[in-house]
Amino acid sequence: MTDTTRTDANFDASYLRTWTEPDAGQRRALIEQMWAPHGSLHISSPALTVTGTADIAEHINRVHNDRIAGQGLIFSYDQRMESGDALLLRWSMTAPSGDIVGRGVDTVFRDVDGKVTRAYMFMGVN
Repeated sequence: MTDTTRTDANFDASYLRTWTEPDAGQRRALIEQMWAPHGSLHISSPALTVTGTADIAEHINRVHNDRIAGQGLIFSYDQRMESGDALLLRWSMTAPSGDIVGRGVDTVFRDVDGKVTRAYMFMGVN
């Protein structure tokens, strides 16, 4: 395996950058690098499933434009756990004031090449 996204630090940072990278073209390239072509993103609120890198990129672009660029929110991981082929990443949204305005958990599953096959995003976690 030559893809460095499989290592913990590289994977976590790259996965976060698929949401936070300011340049839409670079975000799309990261999504193509990180996700299996038919990967699926399942979001608890709103109840939404997005399948395939094109639709995942479109969804992430909306979130990026509305929340990250639009409201100046900063996303960061504050907890990481692994069990078998599941990776749990708890994240926080921090407002420009420094207040935490939301938390969630992503449970990510990867294939043998380290590509995301499924991710479950739970919003409103404390």
